[in-house]
Amino acid sequence: MAKQRKTAHAELDELRQDMANERMKARDTESAFEAAKAKVDEADRVVTAAYALEDDKLAAQRRKELQAAEADAVELQRRVDAAGLRVQHAQQQVDTFARERARDLLAEREQPARTVALELSRAVGEVLKLHRAYVTERQAVDRLVAAVPGATPRADGPVPEHPWESALKDLERAYRQATKLEPPTPRWGGLQLREQQDNLSRFEKLRRRKRLTEDEQAEMDRLSRERATTPPVSITNVNEVA
Repeated sequence: MAKQRKTAHAELDELRQDMANERMKARDTESAFEAAKAKVDEADRVVTAAYALEDDKLAAQRRKELQAAEADAVELQRRVDAAGLRVQHAQQQVDTFARERARDLLAEREQPARTVALELSRAVGEVLKLHRAYVTERQAVDRLVAAVPGATPRADGPVPEHPWESALKDLERAYRQATKLEPPTPRWGGLQLREQQDNLSRFEKLRRRKRLTEDEQAEMDRLSRERATTPPVSITNVNEVA
């Protein structure tokens, strides 16, 4: 049986998990280093206390303990630095993968994006249907209250407006204009505009040349056909395209 290929998101999740593991190990190493520094400080105080007692033998013993503690702290400092490099490397792997496989990741998000847009459209439609039923029921109760001798809908009937009513009226107006949401997928307007600008610049450069090689003429013909068949991209609220 063929092994199922991992999705780009699964690969990215693995890289992120590796990065999280490296961060956790780095924190553990930093904690050990802080404990080692505290041990050095304590050993230093003990050496000073031994000198205060004028006990050379004890001071010599305490100096050895201090030297051992300092050696441990130095070693742990190196381990902290190394852990930081591993974290940095893991972060770079995540960033590189996300950049190089961006289109694969986007392709895998397309179906979930379409599904959630469809489900949201249906859910809003259902909410508005229930809201209309709620209002109809309230009106029916008002009429029945009005039939009771001495009762009035204003004073004795249901609350005339529920807390969501104003928002739902706005939502219904918007829903009438667009009963189906577009999925949150890329429009690529910026990239298309930049590509058209680059192609136009290339076309003009070729057009101004007195002589063209065969390859350049073929490219100019291709650019000319694209200009004739591709509608210009227009993006609002874009001041500049790099």
